[in-house]
Amino acid sequence: MSVLHAPRTPEVDRRLIWFPIVIVPMFVVLFLRLWYIQVVKAPELIESASQTRRMSVDKLAPRGTIRDRKGKVIAGVRPEYVVSVTPSTVKKSPEVIEKVARILGMPVEEVLARIKKGSYKNLPAPIKLGVSIEAASQIAEASDLPGVSVEEKPMRRYVDSANFSHLLGYVGTPTEVEEKKLEPYELKPAEFVGRAGLEAAYEVQLMGRPGKETIEKRGTAVLPGRELAEPGQQVFLTIDADLQAYAQAVLNRRGWKGSITVIDPSNGEILAMVSNPTFDMSLYDGGLSDEDYARLNDRSRGLAALNRATSGLYAPGSTYKIITAIAAYREHKLDTGTSVYCPGFFSFGRGRPLKCMSTHGPTGFMGAMAKSCNTFFCTMGTRAGEDAMMQAALDCGLGNRTGIEIPERRGTIPTKKWRDIDPVNRSWNLGQLANMSIGQGYITTNTLQMANMMAMVANNGVRYKPHLVRAFRDSLSLKDQMVTPEVVGKIEADDSFWRMLRESLVGVIDHGTAQRFASIPGLSWGGKTGSAEHGAKGANNTHAWFVGFAPADKPRLAICAMAEDAGHGGDAAAPLAAEVVAHYLMRPAAAASNRVASSAGSNPRSPRG
Repeated sequence: MSVLHAPRTPEVDRRLIWFPIVIVPMFVVLFLRLWYIQVVKAPELIESASQTRRMSVDKLAPRGTIRDRKGKVIAGVRPEYVVSVTPSTVKKSPEVIEKVARILGMPVEEVLARIKKGSYKNLPAPIKLGVSIEAASQIAEASDLPGVSVEEKPMRRYVDSANFSHLLGYVGTPTEVEEKKLEPYELKPAEFVGRAGLEAAYEVQLMGRPGKETIEKRGTAVLPGRELAEPGQQVFLTIDADLQAYAQAVLNRRGWKGSITVIDPSNGEILAMVSNPTFDMSLYDGGLSDEDYARLNDRSRGLAALNRATSGLYAPGSTYKIITAIAAYREHKLDTGTSVYCPGFFSFGRGRPLKCMSTHGPTGFMGAMAKSCNTFFCTMGTRAGEDAMMQAALDCGLGNRTGIEIPERRGTIPTKKWRDIDPVNRSWNLGQLANMSIGQGYITTNTLQMANMMAMVANNGVRYKPHLVRAFRDSLSLKDQMVTPEVVGKIEADDSFWRMLRESLVGVIDHGTAQRFASIPGLSWGGKTGSAEHGAKGANNTHAWFVGFAPADKPRLAICAMAEDAGHGGDAAAPLAAEVVAHYLMRPAAAASNRVASSAGSNPRSPRG
């Protein structure tokens, strides 16, 4: 008889029990570790990796040098130690800012302000340029200054930091404005870019191509590499540095606010353009402080930031009578035989008459220009009519920007379109037209436009676009690219008219309103004085003007000088212009040096042209 046995339950392998007990906690720990690394520690690890595993570093390209027309360096480069701070890094460690401030000898507030102003897309913000080697070494060797770097870089150096401030502008850290300007060229802004003036206008030419330093790790081997930066192009200005400094000194000596502009009539090249008061461009090193910004833009201190040559707008006074003469000639109201009786005033038929400087009696064109007879030119302006007067002003380049490379305000010509914007406050009548004929009323302009107008007169009605750059030189091939002069307008008139007009202006200096202070022994030249009233009626405030060309027979320059609140043009502005003209044309070997600067290949430092 067989014995039946119940089926046995198979034993569970103990290893199968221990497996989940051991493995599951391990996975939990691993998951928590990964979460900690990827979430909690992620920002710190990313920053650490960027600092320790960066394989390529851009190196700032030296900016192209800027030279005057003879090759003299105006703006170059020199190596300087620059301390920079990465904003996101030091934000976590305020003590870093305090230590850096102590090393550099700067207030903490100033360091923070420079970080704020120099910050651009979290790129390192320069907080001090030209750091001493001792301070640079101390920062470089410190191990507790995360986000702070010190590096030797080719920085902009201005040889003449005051006489060219309104022309050159300055270099600083980029903003979105500079980035957008470079987008059409498919370029990115460098660490330092031109922020104003010619530095900004020619950023593409001046910026160069950055170099790179690379570190390649292969096992335990470290292989450094370097791609050299390519300097920017050299830029040759039309400016004569000696004349620029002299013209600035002429204004400075008298302490007047004003400007002087000198142009070559044959091509529109600007030989000098100064504005007073000026300022030292070194103020912008490391960023302009709020205090310095307020001082430069303080009207009570002279508004030094304003370039009065291009952006200072004033009524031109009697210098405008040249344009009135052009309008009257084109309307067949003026010729050599034209005469007007001057009783000492010009009557509108009603209301208060407009005074003349004197009672001139029967006066022809030559005498009227020499003695600046208001009656004669009011008569010419009203005879020519409103439309002819407006068109003559526009054709002479007033009321519009000239096209110069730096910022410029256009000024005002009171056309009907302009008056219709505000007919209540821009009323118009015969008196306004007569006032315009002598450069008063609504009309405003600047010294650049008036100098260019005089260049047009010296050039028989041909008007060039004024420009500040003469040539570019490639930094590698050393080939020059000359700037081609551009004709932007021409007033059609017989040669006899231009001769008559220029002879009348020579008379202003020979025996007219500029005789006393504008005469230069050994030089015949022409010009026109102006005294422009401004402010409240009866205030007796006048800006002094003078426009001229020299020499009389073959003009090599046209000039405009203006001094704010300086009085009569013949007493104040004429001597300013005369000093500058005499210095340029009568100095020893002036003619020879000018020919050398203009001849092909005559000076290895200057461009061919």
